[in-house]
Amino acid sequence: MDFASIEKKWQERWFSREIYKAKKEKGKKFFIHFAYPGISGYLHVGHMRGFTYADIIARYMRMKGYDVIFPAGFHATGLPAVSLAKKVARKDEATLQYLRQNGCPEEIIERLADPLEVVKFFSKVYVEEYWKKFGFLIDYTRLMDTISPGYKKFIQWQFRKLNEKGLLIQKPHFAPFCPNCGPVAVDRSETDISEGGDAEILEFIVIKFKYNGKILPAATLRPETIFGVTNMWVNDEVEYIIAKIGNEEWILSEKAVKKLKYQLDEVEVIGKIHGKELVGKKCIAPIINKEIPILPAKFVSPDIATGIVMSVPAHAPYDYVALRDLGMPVEPIVIIKIQGYEIPAKEIVEKMGIKNQTEYEKLEEATEIIYKEEFHKGIMNENCREYEGMKVNEAKEEIKNDLLLTNQAIIMREFSKRVVCRCGEEVVIKKIPDQWFIKYSDEELTEKSKEWVKNMNIYPKDYKEELPKILEWYGDRACIRQGSWLGTPFPFDEKWVIEPISDSTLYPAYYIISKYVNEGKINVEEMNDDFFDYVFLGKGEAKNEIWEEIRKEFDYWYPVDINLGGKEHKTVHFPVFIMN
Repeated sequence: MDFASIEKKWQERWFSREIYKAKKEKGKKFFIHFAYPGISGYLHVGHMRGFTYADIIARYMRMKGYDVIFPAGFHATGLPAVSLAKKVARKDEATLQYLRQNGCPEEIIERLADPLEVVKFFSKVYVEEYWKKFGFLIDYTRLMDTISPGYKKFIQWQFRKLNEKGLLIQKPHFAPFCPNCGPVAVDRSETDISEGGDAEILEFIVIKFKYNGKILPAATLRPETIFGVTNMWVNDEVEYIIAKIGNEEWILSEKAVKKLKYQLDEVEVIGKIHGKELVGKKCIAPIINKEIPILPAKFVSPDIATGIVMSVPAHAPYDYVALRDLGMPVEPIVIIKIQGYEIPAKEIVEKMGIKNQTEYEKLEEATEIIYKEEFHKGIMNENCREYEGMKVNEAKEEIKNDLLLTNQAIIMREFSKRVVCRCGEEVVIKKIPDQWFIKYSDEELTEKSKEWVKNMNIYPKDYKEELPKILEWYGDRACIRQGSWLGTPFPFDEKWVIEPISDSTLYPAYYIISKYVNEGKINVEEMNDDFFDYVFLGKGEAKNEIWEEIRKEFDYWYPVDINLGGKEHKTVHFPVFIMN
């Protein structure tokens, strides 16, 4: 049996009869769509699986007598197409091989050094080589991409509406930044990045220890443990940098200098010093004003934070084991009272049978156990002076604020894991003083969104239970970027471009309009605020019959009945779809 010919026969019949076109005939409608793919290369099985689900449901609803609209488009915003084009331009061998293996002609490969050609080529490939060959009955008259002039007008209108409602705000921000490509979005959809989509931004408190007229900056996530410090750790195999930061001279790792240059205003390299030169010397701990020794430790990584670590062996398993490995007669200083423990780090290390500081997995597990116990149940003891009797979680904030206010510490932002841009460069965190945000923290918006969730059918069921908490958790989102991004210019300052998540919250509504744009029945010049106000909100008057027809189409087809997406959209696209 020739399955290919059978497949071709039925696909030709479906398409010749234009079953895929959305028509108002039955008086009852069904609107389904699957998350449009980002244009970063050829589609993968996950995309096709999702579109297959949508196609099956759309066919089923047609058989049940519904008018069905099943549109699709292309998410061209951001860096994916730009990154691919840059790799082609520099003749990256892995990229060229990837394109050739997927059947891309040589004459096309040459053109793909232009990001707009990437969008144009892959948009056609998705339709002709994937969707149509799979027989998907997508309404191909409604195809659109997010960098088309009409779509940009739509997004700018949306942002003016957000501003009218007080949901656009401006404040300083620390954002993911690629030194090559500029700002990038770091989230589970990995639209702009190739690695690290689940990374979080950690706030290290960098405490200033005085050493020989300089600063040894120890980075910690637990500033409350300063009262238990017994020594300082450095890596004696690393060459450190001496950098002038403000009016101080700091000793820190080379990678830390690179990171801090993006977060602080004044960072200047003025010298170098090897870790071996620091070992055996002494420094002075702030707050407790105590002189402590500087010792070597293998676990200290120059890639993490400042590359210098303060040692609290009573409460940090890494520190306890490192001191034990050195055979140093350092007495742990207990600063937290917690039921079931005398010296927490010592006891958990012995219980887990940790032999040395190279047993990283066991040490990580031990650290997590102690941290959770102390953070949720611990009380600061008599060694903690005015903080005695405070809960650990409260003391942590108090001590952090006191250190910052007295200029004995700064905050350093760092990813919880390595993040890599699609261009291959490691992503850093950069201070942006004038960033714009969508105010998703707005209480009224959050409560309205939670009410909508109550009346929605959401699958899987456990996601429906999680979603209200996700909406509460969802904070203000930086909505614009600068750099070589594709996308919509921000209407209030066009040197900025609206980022990929923020321009893809209401896009299903644009599918109603895209058909008329594709057929030439409406031109981009007509698509002003009056047009969108009339079509989507019913405000004002129709300027012509086409406006009136589009308004009737919108009234008939909207809202969306099924919005399908992958699990990576659970905390990214779905929450903002509801809140917009």
